[in-house]
Amino acid sequence: MNPTSVIGLISFAPAIFVLYKILGDNEGYFKHNKAFFMLALGMMVGMFIGLLTLTLPLDIFMVTLGVVLLLELTKFVVLLSRPFRLKHDATFYGMAMGVGIAPMMVFIYGYFAGLAEVSPKTALFIGLMATSYTFIYAATGAFIGYGCYKGEFWRFFVKAVIFSGLHGLILSMIWANQFSSEIANFALLFIATVYTSLVLLHVVFEVIPKTIPSELKSI
Repeated sequence: MNPTSVIGLISFAPAIFVLYKILGDNEGYFKHNKAFFMLALGMMVGMFIGLLTLTLPLDIFMVTLGVVLLLELTKFVVLLSRPFRLKHDATFYGMAMGVGIAPMMVFIYGYFAGLAEVSPKTALFIGLMATSYTFIYAATGAFIGYGCYKGEFWRFFVKAVIFSGLHGLILSMIWANQFSSEIANFALLFIATVYTSLVLLHVVFEVIPKTIPSELKSI
């Protein structure tokens, strides 16, 4: 299998997991066509941001924070629009958009790295990066969507930026290290993956149950 296909499979695997396990378990509470639209929109945004960040010095945290703000603001603007604002399913559509963004960004990074082959070590690196990106962007999309549903727009937008910014800080340490220490890079990636897993679990157990109206839960 050629490197591009391997990178694609690894990049999209965490997204498929979130779509199947989290959105799939709640599929009766949102419309599939809207979720698919948001997923596709997220993929287009992810491609754009991925290409953009290739030209930026992401080892500088302020630049990384700027990218984080751009990503979260894009979700915020979309979810504030009439089809989503003040509707309970905005939480799920925000998550779908985040799930679309992450794998495209990681795929772009992997593709333009120009790898002749994908070693097990490289596959693990890409897998951890894809997992942390997918989990954090899915979670922050859900946060923003929930805020748009409850009418607490800025509160949850700021919360999303803080959570995503902390993730960006961890990854900027990796880029600043310029891959000179594999142990340090993998340690930071494991920390990022654990951190984003906890944030996503918070969404699953705290945010999603609150976003489903009681009358729908009884159906």
